[in-house]
Amino acid sequence: MMSFESFVRLGWSFFRTVLRGLFPRRSQLPRFEAQYRPDGVLSTAAPEVPVQDGAQRCFACGACDVAALERGEFGALGPLGPMGFVVGVSRQAGIDLGVADELPAGLLQALTEACPVRVPFVPLVDLVRRRRAEAECFALAPASHARPPR
Repeated sequence: MMSFESFVRLGWSFFRTVLRGLFPRRSQLPRFEAQYRPDGVLSTAAPEVPVQDGAQRCFACGACDVAALERGEFGALGPLGPMGFVVGVSRQAGIDLGVADELPAGLLQALTEACPVRVPFVPLVDLVRRRRAEAECFALAPASHARPPR
């Protein structure tokens, strides 16, 4: 048997739920992204989604590693090689994705062509560089400026 207090609380919760459904609320997604962007959360920004989708197709076959080894440029995308770079970007593995400022000409295009699922290395490297610049900005910003707007 329900007590009167339980019945009132249940009714009040139902009333609030119905009332919230009648009035549109602002999306909390921008606030969430602003809060967790310095931690490397994947963005839902329109230009980044196709790049992330391309990277997530990688199934770690190692064809890009072989292509980089043949060119003698295995470490150009970091110590784990091209496959480790793609997996780190697409899965947010928490590894340092140190990309050299100057990459050998044609390397990224050759890696894309060697990949059976055509992981887009050129936009992926641009995305990582942009994230690194953002992370440095967040690290340099005072704590009061790094907080998301309320």
